[in-house]
Amino acid sequence: MIRSSACSSSNKTSSSASASGTASSAEASSNDNSQAEGFPYTFTDVAGREVTVDKKPETFIVGNYILNFMLVGGKESLDKVVGMPLDGWEETRFGEYTSMTKSFPEILEKTSIGGYHDDVLDSELILTEKPDVLLINLSQYTENETSIPTFEKAGINVVVLDYHKMKLENHTKSTEILGKLLGREEVAQEMIDDYTSAVEMVQSRIPDDRKNQNKVYIELGNKGIGEYGNSYTGCLWGAIADNVGGINIADDVLDPNEGYGPLDKEYVVSQNPDAIVIGGSIWTGSTSDNDQMRMGLTIDSSMSQERLNGFVSRPGWNNLKAVQDGEVYGVDHGSLRFMGDYVYTEAMAKIIYPDLFEDIDPQTEMENFYQKYLPELDHTGTYFIKLNK
Repeated sequence: MIRSSACSSSNKTSSSASASGTASSAEASSNDNSQAEGFPYTFTDVAGREVTVDKKPETFIVGNYILNFMLVGGKESLDKVVGMPLDGWEETRFGEYTSMTKSFPEILEKTSIGGYHDDVLDSELILTEKPDVLLINLSQYTENETSIPTFEKAGINVVVLDYHKMKLENHTKSTEILGKLLGREEVAQEMIDDYTSAVEMVQSRIPDDRKNQNKVYIELGNKGIGEYGNSYTGCLWGAIADNVGGINIADDVLDPNEGYGPLDKEYVVSQNPDAIVIGGSIWTGSTSDNDQMRMGLTIDSSMSQERLNGFVSRPGWNNLKAVQDGEVYGVDHGSLRFMGDYVYTEAMAKIIYPDLFEDIDPQTEMENFYQKYLPELDHTGTYFIKLNK
């Protein structure tokens, strides 16, 4: 099984057959309406598969990216969801679970088709629910590839999306597909425009002679203070640092095929980074029984500051340039892999070039994004902080 935290995903391709059947006169009328709405819809998904969806879908199983699905589709799109992975959601993504189930309690009535962070899905339950469309990510596609022909034979359109690789083209293609399937093309396009405009703004502000000058150390704070957590190369936070021209100190030591892993303590100290970024979330279903970095939905900034202050107390860190200069930051790891994560391109640019992005407030940007696209969600939380001196 591919780990859900892995940066790499399969690039295998296959063809997908659309559902077909004998059309009655009523079905013919329905088909006429679908054609008026732009169906049949033929497209290439992010796995490189050509997919044809004959009519506008009425039911979905959302194997991943439920938040992206609802941001594009709006609150009412949840009515179309007949299944999603629910097992282990509370334990592994407590903040998201709490906010989503508080704001949309009916989500817990959906059929659970597997673990929230498991790639292997329950084929029997999927076939029983028989949605018009099954949405999965790249690693789920790899792990369930042998089941896909069975799904398609049953008339289920399988569509592969990707927000994990943090590639602009995958983000935009996945969102465009969701917009079409949900009949929300204008919303999807506006979201795409917001994303691309933010990325272009960042790139336009950074002169070439300022790039590749500042070292940044990025760590996932799920292990707490005593053990160094994963850093990233070429994906997730590593990809973001690369995209804005920072020197990610993990790039020289991590295997790019794996994409992530912890760095040696001695190596981090020897690199003397200009900035330190600690990614936080709520991984254990509790906010107070350990010293993990806490960020994201439901988290108060005072807790984030307290936890971040603990990380800079590590042995040897008091001599690091980043700590002495006060360039230590907390970011929400859970806010990656969705259409609001352009905020972290802005945030990383602000971290590496503070003089060029003084006007950017990533915390407010994320709050505004949620308010614009899914105002019904209680998005109270902490998404970006700089350590208080």
